[in-house]
Amino acid sequence: MPQKLGQLVESRALSHRSSLARGWLLACLGALAGCSDGEGQPAPDGGVTRIVYAVRQHTVLEGDTAFVDVAGGMGQVMDYGRYVPGARLEILDLRSGDVTNLIADYPEADLNSLDVSYDATRVVFSMKRDATDTYHLYWASLEPDADGTYDVTPLTMGPQDDQHPIWLPGDRIAFATNQAYTEMGTRADEYNHARVVTQIATITMGGVGADRKLCSQNLSHTINLFPMSDGRVGFSRWEHLENVNDVKLFAMNPDCTQMVAIAGQHSKPSNSLVQVSEANEPYLFYAVATSREDTIQAGALVRIDARGDNGVDEELVEYEVLTPAVPRAEDPSPVGRYRNPQVLPDGKLLVTWSGHDVVNEINELSLTPPDYGIYIYDPVTRANQLVVNYEDTWELYAKPVVARTEPEIISSIQNTADSSLPVLLGSVDIRQTSLGELHGETVTGAQFDGTSIDEALGEAVKVRIIEGFSSEAAGETMFGLTMAEGAALLGEAIINSDGSWSAEIPPYVPVHLQAVDEFELAIRNQTTWIQGMPGEDRACGGCHERRTEGFSPSEQALSIAAGKAPQDFLIPVLDRTEYPWAYADDAANQNQVQALLNQKCVGCHNETTNGSVAQQFYTVTMTEDGQETTYEIPWLDLSDRSITVSYDNEIRDWPASYVSIFYPAALEMEVGDGAEVEGEVPPMWGIPSDARNSVLIEKLNVTSALDASRYAWELGQGFTDARVQGGTRTDHAAFAELTREEVTMLIRVIDMGGQFYARQNTGFQPFTDDPLSGAEY
Repeated sequence: MPQKLGQLVESRALSHRSSLARGWLLACLGALAGCSDGEGQPAPDGGVTRIVYAVRQHTVLEGDTAFVDVAGGMGQVMDYGRYVPGARLEILDLRSGDVTNLIADYPEADLNSLDVSYDATRVVFSMKRDATDTYHLYWASLEPDADGTYDVTPLTMGPQDDQHPIWLPGDRIAFATNQAYTEMGTRADEYNHARVVTQIATITMGGVGADRKLCSQNLSHTINLFPMSDGRVGFSRWEHLENVNDVKLFAMNPDCTQMVAIAGQHSKPSNSLVQVSEANEPYLFYAVATSREDTIQAGALVRIDARGDNGVDEELVEYEVLTPAVPRAEDPSPVGRYRNPQVLPDGKLLVTWSGHDVVNEINELSLTPPDYGIYIYDPVTRANQLVVNYEDTWELYAKPVVARTEPEIISSIQNTADSSLPVLLGSVDIRQTSLGELHGETVTGAQFDGTSIDEALGEAVKVRIIEGFSSEAAGETMFGLTMAEGAALLGEAIINSDGSWSAEIPPYVPVHLQAVDEFELAIRNQTTWIQGMPGEDRACGGCHERRTEGFSPSEQALSIAAGKAPQDFLIPVLDRTEYPWAYADDAANQNQVQALLNQKCVGCHNETTNGSVAQQFYTVTMTEDGQETTYEIPWLDLSDRSITVSYDNEIRDWPASYVSIFYPAALEMEVGDGAEVEGEVPPMWGIPSDARNSVLIEKLNVTSALDASRYAWELGQGFTDARVQGGTRTDHAAFAELTREEVTMLIRVIDMGGQFYARQNTGFQPFTDDPLSGAEY
């Protein structure tokens, strides 16, 4: 029996034949229209009488063969680029049940997102008209013209995909795009490798794309934009930075400045937070909590309370899972999964829900796609109330057609695309932080033993600024035996005696920071990308200080950094400092790691000897594609002879030095799951992004930049790992005739992620067809 409009549905699988009951009058559905008089009269003020939503196809017939495409060949939560023709953009009148398709003139189209204007008179959406097109933005009136038609007006054009539009104050539209616009070209997904990534752009309704503004780049996808009550753009951002791999919530001003995290940085109930909408109260959000894979952009409903005394308080966000029976990982769900929560005037949620299995591989292989339909979810009763669910299609992205308050316009302070104008980074006092007091962070290794981050930052002397780049630059799908992305050192800014520092860096590109001590070791590796627009000031109070509280500067009225010129790190792409492990394009590259090891280390650490003893080996056996393979790995062979190992589902040859140093740490990650190890695994010589706790650096030891008689690890004391030859610490770097600059290079190599590939050993050349430089796009 078909489900009818207004019928209550338990949280269980629906019949696949559920459908909209046309003509059904909504007698008293307070969640949407308030109580009508039962004869289709308008709802009271503030009620919702209409909704607009997309209908998308998922099954294609080629002859007698059916193909189900639920995720575009990928299982991530980032829903973009999955084209199946036959979409509709429908307005449903909840009083009469009448349905109107606004894009009836585009029978081959597909949609992937939409938003309603503040005055509820227009809808903006992303549409691909046919298989030869790309996704672009359009708008349509929600009221028919005099002849009863609905005009559809294009807003963007070109070869790029423009998706996920939202309305901003002043008739400006923000959206996600995969347009290439910097010297790095189109960012490639450095984790899944097969797709370009999406960034944020804006246009005005009247500009028809002529005033297109492109925001700073991220390395992974920026998606699921949402308007905020304070006039800012909210969005979900896939944060892949070394060992971090999740989706957090961010916000920025409409002019693309001040990109900051607003939730998910320190804790969250799932790997990823996506598809957010703001409640009727500022900084109270509803979102989908999900794993990053295999759930077809669906998951549990979660309430996110980021309300602080002075705005969003990202430090003390609270979460409430509204659908506790729904898994937030990839497990099969007995009660289905949710998408696209939108808050209604009475606090209930307009959602998309499927009670069927929602696991993309299962759905595609079994030809049983999820049965997404539109419902009202009551957080109190935890019941779904059916609104519309057609057979054999998905109903998605539903928005209530109801006017809402338009925020004040945030005036633009950034109006240039001149990439020669630097971003200003800096801190008033790096030592002022919330990381210790609120989050309990400590530092270990070298001179620190469980020291509070607050105290450790007092020993910082420099800030290391690292540019990140992805596989579009290296031409490689992985940068080595590490999850770290490409890295270039823009510079190390000196910290003044009052804790202040400042530096100018290139705009648009993502960077992250490391506070560095007198021994060149990173005290803390910041795992959030920072971006800036040309001329933007991204100076902060301290190292992750609380943004909602006043900042206490040091005694002088002006910080030392503010009183002098910032350090200049505005360096051309090909001149930035990188550390190719081997095979550098320029054989004389002084930063090539293997050349240093060949010169100073292989005499003692090679295939036959490891220091003063015979070389020791261990074996790792893995089963890949049903075939069992065993790899023999030396304890510490620093030569360039070739060794074959498996990492991240790839079997490749690497120099013995690279495998020896980083494979023990790799086994601690996912690569070690299911591996059978025989023999003794050596100490973790190199831990990506953590030279301070890497045994190789402890063995070498390093002197202070402030006092050459002081060592990072006290001489004569036992090693952290008792298996290290010699038993006690010495100046092994001096024994190996390594200069302090050469030890610093090895420290940076590890602290920056332990990559094998760089732009300087892959033949990379900067992208020159740059629209920001005047080329047509």
